[in-house]
Amino acid sequence: MAAESTPTPDDERDIEGYVDQRLFDDSFGTLADHVARKAALGDARRYSVLFLLYEREELSRKALADAIDDPSFDLTHHIGQLIDAGLVGRTGAPEGADGRQTFYKITHLGRQEIESDHENVTGHAP
Repeated sequence: MAAESTPTPDDERDIEGYVDQRLFDDSFGTLADHVARKAALGDARRYSVLFLLYEREELSRKALADAIDDPSFDLTHHIGQLIDAGLVGRTGAPEGADGRQTFYKITHLGRQEIESDHENVTGHAP
């Protein structure tokens, strides 16, 4: 019985296209989307914001700023990167909350990132 060989890119210069097809062909997103998500999580405090949203589901901008407690941290910039990567979304104020505040909620993709990391780090699903 012949061993199956691992397919290789036809053109070594298109390794990204090869990975895109092999990993993301029948799924949501692309290699570029995936890399952008990983880059957005490359800052410890940005990652911590996502983790806090994972645990709390939804928070106001004020609650996030209070949790960070660092006036030099540009929350608007960093939350924007999480939004651009599809990990966080803006939402309307929950019932009974101050409607003048901006609220943020973790997305399905953001939840998947944290759950995957949790399982890889702890060895069990959250």
